[in-house]
Amino acid sequence: MATPASSVKAVVAALAGNAFVTAIKLVAFLLSGSGAMLSEAIHSAADTGNQLLLFLGLKRAARAADDRFPYGYGGERFIFGILSASGIFFVGCGITLYHGIRGLLYPHMPTLGPSTFAVLGLSFLVEGSVLLYAVRSLGRERGDLPFFRYVRDHADPAAVAILLEDGAAVTGLCLAGAGITAAYLTGNPIYDALGTLVVGVVLGAVAVYLVAENRELLLGKAVAEGIEDRFVAILCKRPAIRQVRDVKTRQLTPEVFTLKAEITFDEAYLASRLDQALPRDCDAIQGTARVTALRGLSAAAVKAIADEIAAIEVAVRAEMPGARHIDLEVAYEPPQA
Repeated sequence: MATPASSVKAVVAALAGNAFVTAIKLVAFLLSGSGAMLSEAIHSAADTGNQLLLFLGLKRAARAADDRFPYGYGGERFIFGILSASGIFFVGCGITLYHGIRGLLYPHMPTLGPSTFAVLGLSFLVEGSVLLYAVRSLGRERGDLPFFRYVRDHADPAAVAILLEDGAAVTGLCLAGAGITAAYLTGNPIYDALGTLVVGVVLGAVAVYLVAENRELLLGKAVAEGIEDRFVAILCKRPAIRQVRDVKTRQLTPEVFTLKAEITFDEAYLASRLDQALPRDCDAIQGTARVTALRGLSAAAVKAIADEIAAIEVAVRAEMPGARHIDLEVAYEPPQA
């Protein structure tokens, strides 16, 4: 099951960018002693680890289906996505909030200077570039869909995670910069601690959202709005189908989904197909010849149903290429008088 190349590239770009930013933020913290800068360094370190998890998930999800997992390994993305979001929550949010609360309880003025603001500016440039790359990657894939609708309903979870993590990183840098600047101008370290706390809250919100999104995909949520209706419309247009019911859908990955329905064939349609296989003098046929004729008729009935199901699958996939698995159950419903 193929993984979008754009998702892999976005993860690799974010991984490289965050590894670099983590290093320079740690240097800035050691020079300044700023709690907000330490929280930013922890945030970037957590992002680096999380993106390693996302990269591993994408690689494992790209494995081909086998006898043990006939629907493929696409769900690996969601498992590693939840692990990554948990890292954001416990490491990024948890430690950041701890330092923020500690800064409020035991305030101390950090050593601020040009190097601190230079690191903030460079970090913003790197993080902003990675965020812009993620936005452009999703923009190229969304087609005619509105950007935020595509992100909510169709985008790969890894790409969404990169978008939100880098969005939180840029927001966190702005908040940390505001806190550090306020502390620098007023000489009050409380502003630095408050900036740290707000960064922690932003990280917590991002983590909760990512866990919720990956949980839905892991449980197997229904396809995006409109796909089921198109599926039913294709079935109902077939002259061989009299009734469609018990329609179910499941999103296997953002690119692939499964469709299921019970269908009732139209007796008149099948009768017209079988008429060609029915011997004209069937009432006079007896014995072995009658058994042979009935077998031929049964074979023609099975072939007519098989041909129609194959044609339905072709029609559905022509309109919805993501319908990798189509399960059609033939049900009998007595015709209404």
